[in-house]
Amino acid sequence: MDVRVKLFANLKEAVGQDEVVVSLPDVTSIATLRSVLAEHFPGMRSILPKCVFAVNQQIVSEDDMLSIHAEVAVLPPVGGGCTDSLDAESTDNVYCVLTEKELSVQRAYDALIHPNWGGTVLFCGTVREWTGEKQTSHLTYEAYRSMAIQQMQDLQRQVEADYPGVRTLMWHRLGRLELTDIAVICAAASPHRDAAFLAARTLIERLKKEVPIWKKEFYVDGQPEWRENE
Repeated sequence: MDVRVKLFANLKEAVGQDEVVVSLPDVTSIATLRSVLAEHFPGMRSILPKCVFAVNQQIVSEDDMLSIHAEVAVLPPVGGGCTDSLDAESTDNVYCVLTEKELSVQRAYDALIHPNWGGTVLFCGTVREWTGEKQTSHLTYEAYRSMAIQQMQDLQRQVEADYPGVRTLMWHRLGRLELTDIAVICAAASPHRDAAFLAARTLIERLKKEVPIWKKEFYVDGQPEWRENE
């Protein structure tokens, strides 16, 4: 069977295209696919050991088997992303957005304000200039959009279940961002402040670890690099 594999971030750059097609036996494991990709595309070899695979937008294990017509993607380590002007093109859910438009703290706050919620916490992640001794000029973000939206919505449901009465919001910017631009807003509103603080912190920490969004950092001096979360 021929399997079409989606590539992102540094994998896409290493191969020079955003997807590849490989021929495999009809019964093939993810582990075998990983080996075949490393054999046929040498540029991937140093990156593949850190990657996970998704089939039909679900993370799978090495022992899982591929099926014909499955949507397969290789995901490098992630980096860490209501109103018409926000252009929520990826979802009709105002509380969960991926967009290339500017993010607005005021609009995020307005989306959450409600008489029943007495505490609202907003976290904004912005583009900083210095990372250690490296001076950043700008960033770019890209995402596996459909899977990222699904994971963001799942994460919101989980957090709202863990903190009953909390309403959450997750917005992430894609494309090119300049210094001080807002890259991500994670927010929570609750009748009481403690739950709002905890929910907002959980959202940003899990988003940066789990959602397939990648950050490429461009420096004033030196080569740009895809940044991985620790």
